Amino acid sequence: MTTTISRVDELLDLAHKVSGFAICGEGNVSARIETSVLIKGSGTSLDTLSAKDLAMCSTWGKEVSIDGVKPSIEASFHAWILRTFPDLQFVAHTHPTNTLKILCSKNIYEFAELRMFPDQIVRNGPVSCVVPYATPGKDLMRRIIDSVEDYVELHKEFPKLILLQNHGIIVASSSVKECVSSTLMCEKSAEIYLGAKSSGKINFLSDDDVDEVHTCPNEKYRRDMNR
Repeated sequence: MTTTISRVDELLDLAHKVSGFAICGEGNVSARIETSVLIKGSGTSLDTLSAKDLAMCSTWGKEVSIDGVKPSIEASFHAWILRTFPDLQFVAHTHPTNTLKILCSKNIYEFAELRMFPDQIVRNGPVSCVVPYATPGKDLMRRIIDSVEDYVELHKEFPKLILLQNHGIIVASSSVKECVSSTLMCEKSAEIYLGAKSSGKINFLSDDDVDEVHTCPNEKYRRDMNR
């Protein structure tokens, strides 16, 4: 069983490793501790996050231990993800700059549905889940639930990358390492997408190419090593 102290250390490690994709009080991270959710406090910064900046909620999003720290306004969707998908242990929500350039444009669906290179498929899945814009808080949580449930029904797995229109991204995994890798790969893919688009028409991989990588045993082995 994971102890609270070790889970705190893991969560702080995640926060610091993805802090380059959020400034000031942007973004948030969370971790499961049995039936509770440990989450970044509202207004705190990922790059300087410490144990005293964390708050605890139930998996239903209800505060159970505050100690003067108010949970992030987005605690509700973290709680829903960790409550609904028991294999997931960590959630990271950030606002990567290059990715946001796409999320704030009409190109969001093309970026979500098409792939450019193999490692993008390995780390971010064959397609990404798109959540239409909603105000952070309860409205956003409802949009996330609807979009993720539709994705899971269609693809039979939790999305490796969730794109929030005009907002940011969400990644969730059983490990800190995979959350970090998924975040890094998303931003790398966004930079490549923007560069390729400025050079002319993007040469996307075919559906067969994408499926071959996604189902390749060797790539599954690499994905599993990242957990």
